[in-house]
Amino acid sequence: MTVQQKVQSQIQGDIEPHKWMGLVLDHFAKAEQALGRLSVALELPIANGSLSSLNEVRNRLQKVGTRKCKALDKRIDRWSTNRHFRHLLAHATVTTLFDAMGQMVIVTRHLPRDEKDVTPDRLWTQEDQKELLRQASNDSRSICDQVRNLTSDLTCLKTLKEA
Repeated sequence: MTVQQKVQSQIQGDIEPHKWMGLVLDHFAKAEQALGRLSVALELPIANGSLSSLNEVRNRLQKVGTRKCKALDKRIDRWSTNRHFRHLLAHATVTTLFDAMGQMVIVTRHLPRDEKDVTPDRLWTQEDQKELLRQASNDSRSICDQVRNLTSDLTCLKTLKEA
């Protein structure tokens, strides 16, 4: 097997970089929409975007403190830790490279907003890509399911509105 054939066979198992970015961003968007629906159900403003009342939603979830509310707050917390990747992937340029083993890696580069912005270039190995996609997918699905469950529970929804 030539080096060219070896690299080609490994590429087929990879996700195309822009498709990967699109999938990750789609999962973030679904979670944001679900949180926006929860804000609307709680009669909180979303004029500045679906996440404009996220802190208030989290405060209410923490005040009520039921098992469902704690689970959603915990999932939002985990989801929030990856939000900087959403910004990076939405605004970065992408370069595809191959390492010495022939494995595809993605380099994302974000233009600095000003001379003090030190946004680093980011190297994404296949494992990094799969892990971020897995986390974004799990968090999105979980947030959507939990928001649907909370909004269908009228007693819990009323308690959250009053909190």
